[in-house]
Amino acid sequence: MTKFDLDRFGNVMSRLLVMCQRKINVIFITFLIIFLALAMFTIPMFSGKTMDDISYRQLVIDLVPLRGFSPVVFFMLGTFFIQDLEGRQQRINELMLPATNLEKFVARVLLVAVIYPLAICASFIVADGLQQLISMIIAHGERMSMVVAYFDADTYVSADSPLWTKALSTLSNYSIAIFGGLLFRKLAWLKSIVIYFVVIILSFIGFIYLKLYLYENTDYEIVFIENPYASLISIGVSLLMFWSSYKIFTHLQVINNRWRNF
Repeated sequence: MTKFDLDRFGNVMSRLLVMCQRKINVIFITFLIIFLALAMFTIPMFSGKTMDDISYRQLVIDLVPLRGFSPVVFFMLGTFFIQDLEGRQQRINELMLPATNLEKFVARVLLVAVIYPLAICASFIVADGLQQLISMIIAHGERMSMVVAYFDADTYVSADSPLWTKALSTLSNYSIAIFGGLLFRKLAWLKSIVIYFVVIILSFIGFIYLKLYLYENTDYEIVFIENPYASLISIGVSLLMFWSSYKIFTHLQVINNRWRNF
């Protein structure tokens, strides 16, 4: 059997989409409700009010912090990598599937990194259309698009980093999330998020102690400068996490350790 065959991969991907259709629907409906609730509490038209340009700009600026939850949501989606393989029979079916481990692995990467986010984007667009329709009925024709407001945030608020840097950061987060989703057998999303934030917090505390120590005991101080190797480090971390995840995936068994998948 060749390592990677496109026709066989297409069959694997089609099967995976069918198997995870319920999960995709749950994600779509859940975020559809969340976006509609968000619109209800933030968009003035739901209260029959109108909005001028100044009010619109302020609303967009106020909603910018909510975009910070996007990495957390996408990180959680990455931990759902093998959530459908919790049962014994599901693992048997996966192991007996006539395809290579690489084809199965890539299909699951596309599922959590492309299909699930697309389901959220689709729910956002549908929720935007529904809230505009409701707003026009309540506010007599007045409406506001959440999709347009989302992209207008980049116009009103200066971007803190270029697009390619954000893309590399997203890739790194996804690779770490997928690793966590494969490492832990139960509640992988919760364990991965907790450990991820604990590491960040401990690193921050360690940095503060180091900075205070250097300030009080030496003539040195820590100064942040632009790291020309930051992108290479991000790519390196992503490759390491994907490689480690693939190794765990290739060693999956019908009966694994109670807490971890190796």
